[in-house]
Amino acid sequence: MEVGPINALNGFPVWYKDENGLRLQLNTDPNDLFSGLTPADLPNPGQPVSFPDNFPAEAFYFAAEAEMETGTGERARLVLAIEAAFTNEVPAEGDQTVFGRVRIRVDGLQSGVEYKVTHPYGVDTFIAEPGGDGFGEINFTEDIGICPLEFEQVSNSRVHPFLQWDPSVAPAPPAGYIGDPNVLHPVVGSTYVDQFGEPQNIFRIEGPGIGIGSPDRSVSPGLNPDNAIETRNFSLLGKVSTISGVDVTRTTYTLADAGGGFIDVFAKSDVTPQQIEVTGDGIVPTMLQGGSGLYFGRVAFTGSNPPGTVTVTNMGDNDPASIKQSVPVDLITAAANYDNDTHTLEVTAVSSDAVNPVVLSVQDFGLGNMPVPPDGPLTLNSAFLPPKLTIQSIAGGEVVVPVIVTGSPDSPVGVKANAGLDQTVLIGSQVSLNGNGSTGPITLYNWIQTAGEPVILENADTAVASFMAPGTPGILTFELTVEGEGGPSSDTVDVEAVDSAAAPVADAGPNQSVQQGTLVTLNGTATGDVTSYNWIQISGPAVQILNSAAANASFTAPKQLAELTFELTVSGPGGSSTDSVQVFINPDNLTITRAEYRTRDNEWRISGTTDVPGPGVAITIYNGSTLDGPLLAQVEADALGQWEYRIEPSAVQPDETRSISVQSSSGGALLNIPVTIRQ
Repeated sequence: MEVGPINALNGFPVWYKDENGLRLQLNTDPNDLFSGLTPADLPNPGQPVSFPDNFPAEAFYFAAEAEMETGTGERARLVLAIEAAFTNEVPAEGDQTVFGRVRIRVDGLQSGVEYKVTHPYGVDTFIAEPGGDGFGEINFTEDIGICPLEFEQVSNSRVHPFLQWDPSVAPAPPAGYIGDPNVLHPVVGSTYVDQFGEPQNIFRIEGPGIGIGSPDRSVSPGLNPDNAIETRNFSLLGKVSTISGVDVTRTTYTLADAGGGFIDVFAKSDVTPQQIEVTGDGIVPTMLQGGSGLYFGRVAFTGSNPPGTVTVTNMGDNDPASIKQSVPVDLITAAANYDNDTHTLEVTAVSSDAVNPVVLSVQDFGLGNMPVPPDGPLTLNSAFLPPKLTIQSIAGGEVVVPVIVTGSPDSPVGVKANAGLDQTVLIGSQVSLNGNGSTGPITLYNWIQTAGEPVILENADTAVASFMAPGTPGILTFELTVEGEGGPSSDTVDVEAVDSAAAPVADAGPNQSVQQGTLVTLNGTATGDVTSYNWIQISGPAVQILNSAAANASFTAPKQLAELTFELTVSGPGGSSTDSVQVFINPDNLTITRAEYRTRDNEWRISGTTDVPGPGVAITIYNGSTLDGPLLAQVEADALGQWEYRIEPSAVQPDETRSISVQSSSGGALLNIPVTIRQ
């Protein structure tokens, strides 16, 4: 599926084109009976559509819906759409998104039973989940392409090629449309074939007993009508695009002398030949040349500066959506080369403006923005090297170039000895020397004593050696040497033998109240002669303690209302001591950004935030002014702390209070939130 140019009036693609060459445009006209919108979908229903102040929160390039009735009298619904919307559900520049939707919702099923759903864009199999009414249900939504401004992602959805009204069945669709959404009609266009060799221009559900008592029992040969329901009638909308649009991909100028220069204009549109014109102050209107969707033109201008803007218009469209303004900028030719032997980076850059004083600068990559000398390269000595550089011009040009690296390879990582921390021990005690902190490809350990009363070292050729402290006080020094690639490497450690030591006293710090999901520091201190610290958790939800062998340890607060207790043990030659500290986890703070019910579709739209981001944070929504009301839904907060509940149709309506209440698994709660009722 192809994506058209961006509409200059709203920031959405002008059209999407399927594999059959059918091009559908975004229809945002609430007065168009075939758009799927009404004036109530605008913030100001009596005013014209304008972006972003009076624009629908959602609109469609394509939508196909089908409904049936199960044997239990419940509704089965299929929704297939290419939908334009906004990430935060409020029209805003830069927040536009287009996604392909496949939605299947069926009630009144047998819980735990497998059902097969056939539709124009595939076959899906589900195990019916338990519903709130004692029956099983299917509640499936697949939205592909929801990232803002990533309009090509919708091509990864299943919703293409577009369906159309079956031309063999009267009436014909309204001129300029693929169907009338207000009239149910058979469709064509599916590229899938069902088990009977027929195109899947159908909505069919197969499962035990689903057809018994249903008015939509299957009539397909080979199927037991007791176990299948189906319909070939769809509500279909889509407006054939009458404009091709235009995107300006590059507008750069070249100025060799004060008499004038050239503007190079690059544009794209549909693959069919287009009449694309460039105009502007000081230039003669010129038609761009090209085809296959790509167009180019070189336009002359006079004087020592190009025009401030040029206008690129698709003349065949005769539509304001196909008029784009573009600012000519200079073209930068640049290169970046790094010599790994001298750690020297050289950057050269030249502007296409040879008349005006143009400053080119390398943008910040850790050393600040630096101008490139006009008569030679910018030379930097730095061991820090980015993979690419961005060079900008005060005339508006910008180029990103890769850094080309030459020279010898870096030396491999060598071994490095670590003899451990200095120690204080009692005379006559057993002492360990720990070299496990040494790094690199070590092939040999060797401990020797270099100072103090001589002792006998045990296991001197291993990472951990030991000895018996002498019977008299004094300082002993030991050296650890490790060998291996890039070695040898040595480190020393002092061990002081004392005849007595002050008993250590631990202090685990004051109790704390903290926010969920934050990094919490345990601030331990001690008096006396201390040689080691050790933190452990003794109560509360289990957490991972970082730096548990240090005075200051840390952990990430769990995402729940809780009380945790930690114990600090300090040890030294004079004994050990413990102390504990409590950490209280605060509840999260909730907000409601939308609480809405639409009577037209029996649709709930509820969204909000928590200051404890997911995953792992569940939001429970109750219908009514208290947390004792009926359960409406439970949803998960995302990584930004945002959550949303959106369902249609819903069997639950707002109660007489027209309010909801919300509670978080992290302890926060909001009561009696008003619900906005819309059509």
